Amino acid sequence: MKKLRLKVFLIELAVIFLIFSPVLIKADDIKVRIENGLQVIYNPKNPAPPKGSLAKIVLKQEFSIGVGKFDEDRFGELTSMDVDSDGNIYVLDGKEKKIKVFDSAGKFVKKFGEKGQGPGELNLPVSLQVTPAREIVIGDASNQKLMFFACDGKFLREMSTAMKARGLVLPLFDSLGNIIGQQIVQAEGKIIREVRKYDRELNSLFTLASVDITGVIQGKIDPFRMVFSYQFGKDNSIYCGDLDKYEIKIFSPEGKLIRRILKDYVPVKLTEKDKEEFFGRMPEIDPQAKERIKFSEVFPPYQNFTMDENWRLFVRTFEKGKDKGEYYLDVFDEEGKYIAKFSFKGEPRAWRGNKLYAMEEDDSGFQTLKIYSVRWQ
Repeated sequence: MKKLRLKVFLIELAVIFLIFSPVLIKADDIKVRIENGLQVIYNPKNPAPPKGSLAKIVLKQEFSIGVGKFDEDRFGELTSMDVDSDGNIYVLDGKEKKIKVFDSAGKFVKKFGEKGQGPGELNLPVSLQVTPAREIVIGDASNQKLMFFACDGKFLREMSTAMKARGLVLPLFDSLGNIIGQQIVQAEGKIIREVRKYDRELNSLFTLASVDITGVIQGKIDPFRMVFSYQFGKDNSIYCGDLDKYEIKIFSPEGKLIRRILKDYVPVKLTEKDKEEFFGRMPEIDPQAKERIKFSEVFPPYQNFTMDENWRLFVRTFEKGKDKGEYYLDVFDEEGKYIAKFSFKGEPRAWRGNKLYAMEEDDSGFQTLKIYSVRWQ
């Protein structure tokens, strides 16, 4: 997600100017309160799993993708990925402008996609999702399109985001074809990043979260506070994160706030080494981009979150593990209770059929997709 976060950050600059180690620690109490008719879950710093619950995760690597002898098996840039109900794996290679398909055992099956601006062609693809309707949708930030493919690679149709949802990035589709995504809008002289829900025709329904990023044109850019995290939950409910608080809000499909999940935490300071590593990943697209960046003293509460099929919430924090490249993940159950914490080097991308699909990157930037079996005890 670091690379994707950086890429989205750089893309939106252009858009604006153009228009596993379990942790055994003492548990504290979880407090569940009703405030103004709303359920609020107050979680402590340490996991506090309910008695008798499954609260220890066991991961075992099964295989890797991206380490083969042939070009088809490798990634120029693992930008996004998803898995269908049969376990087939779809990887968006943002550098090659291709979608690569692997079977459930990691064997390469096919690839499709062409660079360009025409129907079904990819220019700056940043997201891939296998929708509940078993279509592959690619979000292209440069072409300002959503492109739909069948699972066999056949191009089906495209939807322009230029008029109704200009600058839309990182779209997700629910079971009814509705969409949540992030869009930049101008209002009262300000530039606002919003998380919105849209219908299947890209008509805006309501706003879930927003942040003022007017500082982007004033030379004040915090790249870690530019991209929201969100997911569809059970029955098309919506989980939406916060950039400044350790809080995740849950909304009904109609946009009503129904639950808040909060957690006590210790902010992680952003060091000079962290800044150097960030700049080391930045491509030489804009020589002045470095001068526009203004880091905060601390990281946001977390990087992003993902969900498994049992509606557990996995929150990837900025707290570093013992080994290089490791970060701690906080795990919350379906009710929003903090049940586990473990360190993990890879970046979780998907949880399907008791498997974890995680992207791992070495010091040279070489990317692999690792697949783990998942067991709770």
